[in-house]
Parts: sequence; C-alpha cells; structure tokens
Amino acid sequence: MRAQIRASTPRGASAYSDLTGQIKCDRQAEELLRDFWNDITDGAPLPPELKGLADGAQVGAPGVRRSLTMERAGERLRIEATAVGRGRTQLHLWREYLLQPVASEGDPVASLPPAADGLTQREREVALLVADGLRSREVAERLGIASQTVKSHLKTIFDKLGVRNRVELARRLESH
Repeated sequence: MRAQIRASTPRGASAYSDLTGQIKCDRQAEELLRDFWNDITDGAPLPPELKGLADGAQVGAPGVRRSLTMERAGERLRIEATAVGRGRTQLHLWREYLLQPVASEGDPVASLPPAADGLTQREREVALLVADGLRSREVAERLGIASQTVKSHLKTIFDKLGVRNRVELARRLESH
C-alpha cells in the first residue's frame, strides 16, 4: 500500500473575473492577493494590473494563458489568466518564497545559501513548485517544459540536495 503524502505548504489558489471587472475569489486567493493589493476582497473591482491581464486573456485565442509576476521583499506572486468563456477569466495564483541574501558581519557583499547546493535557476524553480505540492505534469505546464524534463530536474535536485523524495525536498526547503 502506497501512502500519498503532500507537503504542508499551500498549492496556490484560483479566482475569477467577470464582464463587470469584479473579482470572485475564495479566502485563500483573497489572502494571496491582499499581500500585494491591500484593498482587494471578493466582489471588488480588479486592480489595474489584473484588469489588464484579464482583458489580454479575453482578446487572445481561447485557452492561451497570459501571466503576470509581482515581486516584493522575500516573495513572488505568479498569476496566470485564461479566458474560460462568456467574458469570464480564470486567474491561477501561487506564491513563491525568494531566498534572501545573507551578509556576513562586515561583508557588504551578500551571498545566497542555495548557491552552495549547486542548483541552477531552473532547478530552483522546479524544486519550489514541487515543494509547493505540484505534480510533475503541473510543474511542466507552469514552466513550459516537458514533464520528462521536470522528472530529470528532480533526479538532479535530489542528488544535489541529498534527499530521496518530494517530502524530504519540501522539508529541506522549509528549513532554509
């Protein structure tokens, strides 16, 4: 019997916008968005950045995703918009925590601890998404790469970090 164990970190959230330009979201999506737009609530008008993203999704071919990345100290919010018909746009939201530079005493030049692990930028992206609970197929869709490429990255990540599975990877990333 195989046990399905998922990382405790949130997977992300989704919200919708309609023809009136209002956002429809659950509590998790609202919390993610509120970190970047203080006055956003369910039923509120879309902020200008999200309105432009939603409008762009409506003009494009059906099923084509538009994306927006918002950054602030220590974290990044990624938002993908997809037109789902009748003027509705689905917004997929997920947060990525950025590793902050750590400067040693008297050293103005800061260095990132993960660089010592030897992970490439792409491997870091894959590791963060996997630690967020996404499956290989979902990671591949988000990054625009093949699912097999994600699996290959994971093997390299596991080797470099000395972990055996996704749960250990998530725990390792939480500790940093």
